[in-house]
Amino acid sequence: MMKLYNRVKLLGQYLGGKAGEDENKLVDDWYHSVDDTRPIGLWEEEGKKNAIKGGIQLYILERINYHDAGRKVVPMRSWITAAACIASLLIGATWFFPGLRSRQPLTYVTVTAPYSEIKQIVLPDSSRVWLKSGTTLQYNSQYGKQNRLLELLEGEAFFEVQKDHARPFIVKAGKLETKVLGTSFNIQAYCNRPSIQVWVQHGQVQVSDSLQVLTELSKGKRLQWNVNDGQFRIDSLNWKQALAWQQGILLLESATFSELADELQEIYGVTLVTNNTDIRGQHYDVKFFIQKTSISDIMTTLAEVHGIRYKINGKTITLY
Repeated sequence: MMKLYNRVKLLGQYLGGKAGEDENKLVDDWYHSVDDTRPIGLWEEEGKKNAIKGGIQLYILERINYHDAGRKVVPMRSWITAAACIASLLIGATWFFPGLRSRQPLTYVTVTAPYSEIKQIVLPDSSRVWLKSGTTLQYNSQYGKQNRLLELLEGEAFFEVQKDHARPFIVKAGKLETKVLGTSFNIQAYCNRPSIQVWVQHGQVQVSDSLQVLTELSKGKRLQWNVNDGQFRIDSLNWKQALAWQQGILLLESATFSELADELQEIYGVTLVTNNTDIRGQHYDVKFFIQKTSISDIMTTLAEVHGIRYKINGKTITLY
């Protein structure tokens, strides 16, 4: 493959009449091989198309001579000159319009909080995110440059957003999209839960599904969106309990067995099961420091308080 420098040098020799017979044939063969019917991707760039195209047309028109009797046929080398000019304009345009350069492939950053840990990250725009145990978040290399787009793949995260009116902060969770300019809010989106929840601690957020804007949530409000039918409801929330995990605390007050099982699944990655209706009917008060307390310690305490027994088999805990 001939290097770019050598190709440009060869064209210069050809246009100046200094190329040899073999070199002339090489350029002629190249010229006739060009598929001028194929669209150039550059033309897809709106706003830049007309400026570059106009420059090309001006160059060609300046070099077409007219006789009184009619239009003169433009010699082969005049067309080669025009082609060289087009190439120069296209190459030069990529310097004036960086968006026309070959785009580097997007790279993705995926962050996961291990079980039994709360992970805090600082994004490129200085916004901060807390990830609950077992949560996975993803963003690409354009974050903070062209956009501020994140995707909550699984779990629960609390966002403290730096203001930037030019680039709204957007979090996608399943089919829901939450957009803000600068505020703090929480999103819960687990694959095994029937709803996605968005809670606003400060400021205001806009929540949309794949079809329309659903609502704007203000401070202290929570939206619960049903994954199956797309229906939603809005209520208020006890922030002390809902965001205790952000401080590294597992806090449940009068929780049902299902709520207890969900929390232990999300934070410790274990499955809590029982066939005992009495155990299912009880309510549980729990307060532990997540990173300082093992799942065995939690189960021992629950067993003592509620008069139950348990068996741990891998990631499954059976109560009886």
